[in-house]
Amino acid sequence: MNKIEEVTICLHCGCSEEIVNRQIELLGTLSEHYKIHWNNRINRHPESYDSYSELINDCVATSPTEYIIFINDRTTPYASDAKHMLELLEDGYAAVTKYSVGFMAFSKELIRQIGWWDERYYGGGYEDDDFVLKLRLHNLSYYESLEGTYDMSWKSPLQPEDGKACSKSEPYFYSKWNQTDDEIIRVIDEEEYEKYKDKLGN
Repeated sequence: MNKIEEVTICLHCGCSEEIVNRQIELLGTLSEHYKIHWNNRINRHPESYDSYSELINDCVATSPTEYIIFINDRTTPYASDAKHMLELLEDGYAAVTKYSVGFMAFSKELIRQIGWWDERYYGGGYEDDDFVLKLRLHNLSYYESLEGTYDMSWKSPLQPEDGKACSKSEPYFYSKWNQTDDEIIRVIDEEEYEKYKDKLGN
């Protein structure tokens, strides 16, 4: 078992200091168990990203620790949930979610193995499916749940307004992956991102 001693928490909210401060407050007792590093988008990159994948990649590239927790702005993150996620990583899961990719944890080693998140899913949509297929191709264990608390009543003003991100990403997803009942074949290779070169360490 690999004992995690420190972790970076990436808060995705770029539109509200109030939300960021509330999430930090809810996670406060986590510092009793781990050394915490905060990587808050609102300080680092409050502007829009071209894709959700780019947001995740930027979080990984700018986080100082091997283990990272990613928290969407609509997530209500409880310290007990975050601690459970890290315990599952210690037990050998490659990636853990408490509300799909809106409340997620994994290590940089995962990115070293399967590559960066694919930023060709412009605006968001299908990048999470892409991530899961890469986990499956590498035979890595994945804990996915909807146990966390997630507020669906609002959406960040930094997200696309037209609500068509998934329909825009869908054709690319099905051109990249050929899936049958028996096999999954990646038709389009992963991209190499020069901007993230040497950002993962050893």
